[in-house]
Amino acid sequence: MRKFWAIVAVAMAVVACSERPVGAVVADTPRSVWHSAEAVELRYNNSDRLALCNVGVVARQQTSDNRGAIPLQVVVTTPSGAIYGGEVILAPSGRNKGGSFVELSSEWIEAARFGEVGEYVFALAPVSELKGVWNVGVQIQN
Repeated sequence: MRKFWAIVAVAMAVVACSERPVGAVVADTPRSVWHSAEAVELRYNNSDRLALCNVGVVARQQTSDNRGAIPLQVVVTTPSGAIYGGEVILAPSGRNKGGSFVELSSEWIEAARFGEVGEYVFALAPVSELKGVWNVGVQIQN
């Protein structure tokens, strides 16, 4: 019986430590001009307080409006109301070459732990006025 529980524990550790998407949330932005006062809110419902996650930020922008990297301000509100924030610089990811849009991405925080169960709110806003941004999102991976 001990051997059974040892195998279960190892299997659970392998699954918990594997690099897999946990969640992704995306929202549309004003495509013509996106101002710093127009934060886009994304909601992520967390149920795992122990896993370490990498948090990335992504965006899609019209190719004609892309001038390279774009800075975004990110503010996170926890289920208990604590507020954390920072700036992330998104760079072209090279995934969608030759299309009508450019995908930009950046790892924001590595090995983060969402210490509370419940809804986290991510507010993303440009540092300066941006044109042609279709949508922005947050990707969370173990």
